[in-house]
Parts: sequence; structure tokens; C-alpha cells
Amino acid sequence: MATFIGQVSVLSLIAIFGAATTAMITTARKAVTLLLSYMIFTKPLTERHGLGLLLISMGIILRMLPDTKPSPRVQLSNVNVKKSKAFSKELESVVDEQDEEKKPLI
Repeated sequence: MATFIGQVSVLSLIAIFGAATTAMITTARKAVTLLLSYMIFTKPLTERHGLGLLLISMGIILRMLPDTKPSPRVQLSNVNVKKSKAFSKELESVVDEQDEEKKPLI
């Protein structure tokens, strides 16, 4: 029963927030579980364990930061109308692919 609830929870997270966010959440959950196991069972926490936890935390924080990439510019001219139409169709397909992750699965 617990496995079923866990799978439904993960699939719901993917449907609502996307795969990348779900991967970050599951990684953070694993890190917290590991840390709690060291605290509860009083295992010795070595420098490598601390370094690993620091690297996981840094990765999650860096992934949560917004992207600062500039948006691509589209230059249209009267001479290259056919090329610009083809480019606009290509640009629309790229935008559709980006929006596809945000669409609900259900």
C-alpha cells in the first residue's frame, strides 16, 4: 500500500510540476532521509558525508535559480519572407515543445 501511495504521489508531482521539479523533490527527500538516519541511529558522520550533502544541496539550489539567458530575437525582412515564415514555424514548434512539459498528463 505504501508503494502504491508513493508511486501515485510521484506521478502526480510529474503531472503538476514537471519531471525536472519532481527529480529535485525526490533527491531532496532522499538527502533528508539519509540525514535523519544518521541522526536517529547515531552513525558517525564523516567529512565525505558532509561534502556529499553540501553538493546535493548546492545542486538543488542552483537548479531552482531562474535562467538568465536572453530570449532569441527574430529579424524579419521583406526579401526573405519565405525564410522568415519557415523560421517562425520552427520557432512555434520549439515553443510548443517547451509548453508540452507544462501540460497535464491527465
